[in-house]
Amino acid sequence: MTTGDITEVIRRAADAVPAAGPDLDAVLRRHRRNRRRTATSAALGAVAVTAVAAVTAIIALNPGGPAVGPAAPSRTIQDQGPRQRLPLNAGWALGPDKNGGKVTVPQVRALYELGADRHLDGTPVPEIVDDVRAWVPLDDGRSVVLGGKNLKPGVSREDGPDVSDFAIRLLVLDAGGQVGLQREVRVQGQDVELLGATATTAYLYRTPGRIMAHDLATGAEHRLTGLEPVPSWETHSLTVQGGLLLAAPHASCGLRAVALDTGKQLFVAYLPCAATRVMRLSPDGRTLAVALSDPAGVVTLFRIDVATGRVGTTPVTRGERSGVLGVGWAGGTVRVVWLRLPATGAHPLSEELRITDV
Repeated sequence: MTTGDITEVIRRAADAVPAAGPDLDAVLRRHRRNRRRTATSAALGAVAVTAVAAVTAIIALNPGGPAVGPAAPSRTIQDQGPRQRLPLNAGWALGPDKNGGKVTVPQVRALYELGADRHLDGTPVPEIVDDVRAWVPLDDGRSVVLGGKNLKPGVSREDGPDVSDFAIRLLVLDAGGQVGLQREVRVQGQDVELLGATATTAYLYRTPGRIMAHDLATGAEHRLTGLEPVPSWETHSLTVQGGLLLAAPHASCGLRAVALDTGKQLFVAYLPCAATRVMRLSPDGRTLAVALSDPAGVVTLFRIDVATGRVGTTPVTRGERSGVLGVGWAGGTVRVVWLRLPATGAHPLSEELRITDV
């Protein structure tokens, strides 16, 4: 399988498209460049969680793999408020972990999340897209998906926004995974990315440097001019959730929060540089949870007070090779889902998932 054959299934999630660290960003940028070069119709490769150069976990294609079981619990989560759906963030990697450890999933063409019962749930990717660039699970059980579709399978193309016979489709899947809405959102000559979504609106980044509010019911779009100038998608990890634009430059460890409606900067937080970074705003919009995995594979949870920018720190793992998969809120409790990286051999994802409630 060539690099051009590999497409992206799981990428960003939840009310936000989670931001990732330097190596994961580099992998995803390579896939943005390569995803339109389609020599075959939708070949799907291996999913990976990537940490800085030394730590990579491969989730390889495993059609006949074992059934997905429950993840290993830490302690019982106390529900004192709305529970967020908890999608699992993974990027693609192009080679095996240097220590020989592989993590397998039963089906590559699926959107994975951790269910309330601690089981791994997967929603199959519909055939009307070849790849999934981003997906956002909504609280009502639906999912908003942005994916590409090669309209002439078998034809090799050059990369870039001007490639011909290629569609970019915005989908809304119902709670059962059926397509409730599909819409072509490609504009010739522009790149488009899904940054976040609500029950009524998808937030799209369009080049050059614009964020558009796309009405899911009508398809009408309007430009969020209060955010301008918008950081470049190529140099920043951008995500929209809870009325905020969160921007983290690839080249530094700063994190900036800006109000969508006014463009007012709410805080700038300087966190440790990390291999992977997953962010989730609390349902009340007051606190941002950021789970970081450092180059040594140690996971730490940071809570940022949106009003003041004050940062609190809680260690999640100690002395284990690990990578962050997802984070979600249930009331005031943060659930961090992380992957224990196996040293050797192939292991089902359900065996290597770990959950820490903070």
